[in-house]
Amino acid sequence: MKHHIPTLLIILRFICGIVILGVCLFHAQFAPIICVILLALGVLSDIFDGVIARKYNIATEELRIWDSRVDVAFWLMTAIGMFILYPSILETACIMVAVLGGMELVTRIISQIRFKREASTHHILSKIFTLFLWALISAIFINGKIGILFLITLLIGVISQAEAMAIMLIIPEWKCDIKNIFVALKLKEAGKTGVKSKYID
Repeated sequence: MKHHIPTLLIILRFICGIVILGVCLFHAQFAPIICVILLALGVLSDIFDGVIARKYNIATEELRIWDSRVDVAFWLMTAIGMFILYPSILETACIMVAVLGGMELVTRIISQIRFKREASTHHILSKIFTLFLWALISAIFINGKIGILFLITLLIGVISQAEAMAIMLIIPEWKCDIKNIFVALKLKEAGKTGVKSKYID
């Protein structure tokens, strides 16, 4: 049973995204509070699916790829729901969606061109960005306003996406779970020398 927990957590995150979208679409009573709770469940599931998968040594490439796919779907559904509840923030928040969405697309294109595989770096900075995004969207759901946290989150997101692009350009062969650009450089150097790097994991 424990081997299925990461998969169940990924499914839970997808369901949370669907429910958030539905709650916002139908303007359910206490929608902001419900969305904040579901958002927390979704983010926590994202944190613990990887932790549990690594603990039990079941962090397969397929699992990590589906984790990345569901991440995109979850945040997209959450963003759409947020815009439905608070259409006044659409113009400003769309800047983040357009910039980060475009950079995410470029990263995936790079991975497809180089390796014929989906990008799935799961680098540390992306996890930090997720925490800031969690805080930002929770605050918006609660008060319906965009503050200074928006700019901070956007900056971290841009840096995170830039690092993801660099990783996909640097690594000599497709890998998932590349912690940062320095690990990517070590993998590249190991590829040149033909020595198996301890960072390949």
